[in-house]
Amino acid sequence: MYVAKHFEIPEDRLADLLGRVRAGNLVTVHASGPQATFVPFHLEERDCGQVLVTHLTRNNPQAVEPVTAPALVIIDIDDAYVSPHWYATNKDLPNVPTWDYITIHITGAVRFNSAPEAALRAARELTARMEPPEVLDAVGEEKLRKMARAIVGVEVTVDKIQGKAKASQNRHPDDVGSLLAHLEHEGETELVRYLREVALPHAIERFGMIHDLRGARRLPTSTAD
Repeated sequence: MYVAKHFEIPEDRLADLLGRVRAGNLVTVHASGPQATFVPFHLEERDCGQVLVTHLTRNNPQAVEPVTAPALVIIDIDDAYVSPHWYATNKDLPNVPTWDYITIHITGAVRFNSAPEAALRAARELTARMEPPEVLDAVGEEKLRKMARAIVGVEVTVDKIQGKAKASQNRHPDDVGSLLAHLEHEGETELVRYLREVALPHAIERFGMIHDLRGARRLPTSTAD
């Protein structure tokens, strides 16, 4: 994924976004071609590094056919259409519509574990991050073990993480502020939080640096005798 420098997600923000269960597309490559399945993931910190964990139904071709390359996980956090009318400067400097978004791409070796206990462990950990223990306790171990026979555990050992947030932070701070005000009116979302906490401060800092540089260029470099 191409990521311009100003669209890179800061490391602390990336860790926060991946600290919760996220759903995305698991993309794998096989002799028959690429295949993808939309599944929930959770990230585990292990001695070997970071591992994304999920599960698939046992008869899914992704879990049956041998893989021929590292896997790609695409997690789209949030997105929104952006009308140029929402930019404060559009009246003086008309622009075109665009689409802002937050996405994370993760690549790494993928491993499928067909042992029912491994599949149950993956599903149990995922549920534990979303629900209290009594949710699975009510189902009972015997039924859980039977259900686990229908799924396989999946682990992607993280090799590379790329985070991209296109949140209009390359525009004038007034534009980012007016866009934020419009989207806030529609409700609190991950993109709204990113605009408020990351994109707007970045735009203000960037605009200030540009203003200072332009001012410095106008200063005389020498004085006449």
